Formats: sequence, structure tokens, C-alpha cells
Amino acid sequence: MKSVHVNNNHLNTLTNIRHHMFEYQLVFSCDTVTEAVIHNVKRYFEDNYGCRNAAKRKAHLTLFDCIMHENKVDPMIKAFGKVAGQVSPFTMQLTRYAKYENGTFYIDLEDTASQSVLDMVKILKREAGEHVRKWAPAENRFCTDPNYTIARNMTESQMSLATRDWYNREFNMEFKVNEMLLLRRSLVKGSPFETVAKFPLLGMPAKRLVQTSIFGEMC
Repeated sequence: MKSVHVNNNHLNTLTNIRHHMFEYQLVFSCDTVTEAVIHNVKRYFEDNYGCRNAAKRKAHLTLFDCIMHENKVDPMIKAFGKVAGQVSPFTMQLTRYAKYENGTFYIDLEDTASQSVLDMVKILKREAGEHVRKWAPAENRFCTDPNYTIARNMTESQMSLATRDWYNREFNMEFKVNEMLLLRRSLVKGSPFETVAKFPLLGMPAKRLVQTSIFGEMC
């Protein structure tokens, strides 16, 4: 029988790379009152429909996510900061419960808030898209339908119960969005997401933003 040679150096290299790969998510969170209400709904889905892990994470709206090596993330962070500097704070208004047929239940946004998010995503694509396509070509996603998720990967029976109890019920809450958060988690350890950067929404004109950046580097 022909022997098979295993290149341990190659395996060690792959293992080392994997230890430096992270899943990154750029998100909007919500105020403490809205967060508490959504958490209670998530807990209800866990306790009454058996939706495991529904309440595991805090309520958030994902603007972008990808898997990238930590050594390649700095240009992406710089692009996110540039976008945040140009975008003004706005009101996030939540309206009703809704669902996707793939087993996801969520809270929908009022049209104006939804459009504000999508407009911002367009700018994120413009500023960070090239870098993301280069270093995370098959593992990135920009938001196309803004929402706050309640539960994912629900079974048909779970969806049936949730639809009966919650579908199209109103959820009238709103709060001010003032910043984006960049979260990450290790692919190896299965650790929870941690906040690695915050980007305040400043609403500054592009010219003034450039001047501020230059003066900041001189200080």
C-alpha cells in the first residue's frame, strides 16, 4: 500500500491562519428600553416555541457581515469610520412583526427608517466594497432588508405557532440611532461577539471631515 505523506508544516500554517480569522458584523443596536422589550419577545419564542438561542444575543440590525483575517481588517475599519463621519443620526422606528419563509421571524422598520439604512449601506459598499471583495470574496453580505431579528432557523411547526400569535402585530417603538458598532467573534473558539470599534454618526460635510482628519494626524 502506498504511504501518504502529511505535510505538518502546511497543516500548522492552515491552523495558524484559522486562529486569526474572525467573523465581523457591523450593526446598529437599540436603546435600553427597546432592547428590554425585544429581549422579552425573544425569551417568549425560546420558552413557548422552543426556538433555541433566540435570546442569546442582544437585539441588533446587521448592516454588514464578513469573515476576514484580522490583519486585513484595518482598511475596512477606516472606511466604516469615514462613512459614519458623513452620516447624520436618525430615528429608527419599528412597526410590526413579520417573517421570512426560510424560518426567520423579525420586527420590521418604518419605510423612512428602512430607506435611511439602505442609503447608508450604499455608501458602505462604495467605501469598503472593493476591500471586502478582495479579502472576503465569498464570505460577505451587505444588508438588503433592514430588520431586527427575533428568531432564526425555525421549524415549520414553530413558524406556524409564531405566525398565529405574532404575525403582523404592531410594534410601535422608536429610538435615536447615534452610532454603528463593529463586532467580531473567533471562528475557532466559538466565543460570543465582542465590540471592537464604535463609529459615532457625525453628519459632517466631506470637506470638513477631511480637514478634521488631517488636523488629528498633526496633533
